[in-house]
Amino acid sequence: MVVRGNSRGNGAQLADYLMLQADNDNVRVFDIRGTSQPDNLKASLLEMSLTSELTRSQKGLYHAQINPAYGEDKKMQPEDWSKAADIMEKELKLNGQKRVIVFHEKKGRLHAHVVWERYDHEKGKMVSDSYSRLAQDRARKTMEKEFEQKPTPIRNKRQPEIQRTLTEVWQKTKTGAEFVKEAFQKGYVVAKGQLRRPFMVVDDTGRSFDLIRQLKGTKTKEVRERLQRETLPTEKEAILQVRERQTAKTVDPWSHVREREAQMATLVEQKKQELQQEIIETERERLVRQLKEQLERNRQQNKEKGFER
Repeated sequence: MVVRGNSRGNGAQLADYLMLQADNDNVRVFDIRGTSQPDNLKASLLEMSLTSELTRSQKGLYHAQINPAYGEDKKMQPEDWSKAADIMEKELKLNGQKRVIVFHEKKGRLHAHVVWERYDHEKGKMVSDSYSRLAQDRARKTMEKEFEQKPTPIRNKRQPEIQRTLTEVWQKTKTGAEFVKEAFQKGYVVAKGQLRRPFMVVDDTGRSFDLIRQLKGTKTKEVRERLQRETLPTEKEAILQVRERQTAKTVDPWSHVREREAQMATLVEQKKQELQQEIIETERERLVRQLKEQLERNRQQNKEKGFER
């Protein structure tokens, strides 16, 4: 199961996104709670987000996704989805806040988008979103136990290594092409992402990660500026490329570069040998000329001394 979320604003834009068919086979509003227009998703989200104007925050909403593992979604009944939202709501300390739930179904697999209003009308301030990732993780574990779903594997233990390597490569290189090439040589394929995760990176095991999160101290704008002109594979293409490479079927995309470098090295060596031969020939001619001149001087000296017949 994947459970993730973050605070955001602009309820109208979020409503458009949630109701966008795009690649989804089906989109359905499951529940709207606590708003003045419970039959209108866009109006409800707009109402929920506008309360941020009562504070200094511009992020009046908390948007989360609850995405069971493949096949596990089929076991969940409507009341289970509501309970899953309740579990996450409790961990995020958003109990009783206005809430909407929207289902997206893609290729027969169902997941839920849940949005809460963050403004606490009784306290007159936003509910804190600090440490929300830890809350998401706790909620996921509770849901998996509650719905008897297979526990999610522990996060990649290589994460520190991946961050260190890619950050060093980023700082070492100056252009997008250099970064992509150097990362590939280290075992990582840089790929195109979507929306809030514009760039992904796939490691040598075929697992993908948000590239920007792996580059310490680097902002999204910087990554966009450096990689915007690069032709990158999609995340799925990159994963497939890695898997094929693992079975020795992938042709190294940099092989033509290395081949060209080898050809250049051979050409340089040939030129070097030709130059050395020219130097040898020139030196030989000089020595022959010196010898002839010396013989001529000796002949003249002998002639002057009367030795020459």
